[in-house]
Amino acid sequence: MANLVSIRTALGDSLAAAGRVVYSYPNENVAVPAIVLVPGSPYISVASIGTGRLHIRFDITAIVNAVDNQAALANLETLILSVTNSLSNNYSLLGGWSQPTVQQIGNSDMLISQLSIEMVTTN
Repeated sequence: MANLVSIRTALGDSLAAAGRVVYSYPNENVAVPAIVLVPGSPYISVASIGTGRLHIRFDITAIVNAVDNQAALANLETLILSVTNSLSNNYSLLGGWSQPTVQQIGNSDMLISQLSIEMVTTN
């Protein structure tokens, strides 16, 4: 049976291997630069009835401090490439990284971008 905590933790560990701060769950306090892993939409899909195969989707959010526009974009691009290179062949990349946007996290402005990935596992 698929253990979602183990799957999310393994994904977080593979992303942390690049030497980055990774949160395998949404967190109220984020030390940047960071990668945050949250359930995607749809989160879990059944591949086909009777096969026991599940498709599990996660959104990977890359976050950097947005104090200096030029530096923030360069830092975000470095983080994006680091994340992309850290993903093993077990993941199907869906689409691409979203356009960078500024979001307020806590009291600070952060530059973020997201990537949706999908994993196939057995139930």
